[in-house]
Amino acid sequence: MCLISHLTKIVDFLNDFANASSKAQQLDLDILQDAAPISGLLGDLVSIATSQVYGSTQLTIGTDASGNFNKSDVMAFMKNVGGLKTK
Repeated sequence: MCLISHLTKIVDFLNDFANASSKAQQLDLDILQDAAPISGLLGDLVSIATSQVYGSTQLTIGTDASGNFNKSDVMAFMKNVGGLKTK
């Protein structure tokens, strides 16, 4: 991927930051409200864990020869943040 493509994606993200931030705050609020009836501390724990999962996940979508997205070639990768050793 060329540098201009990367820069375009960064600019697109920054231009939509208010919307992305609002959705993230709403998700956090929903998590806290759903967990509150069980335990106040559980909501905090689930909220932090959700952030860790999203932060350690990378989604990829393959493209065809023309550069169009191939919706059947979607993969997810997760970074090991649990301290477990790989074999």
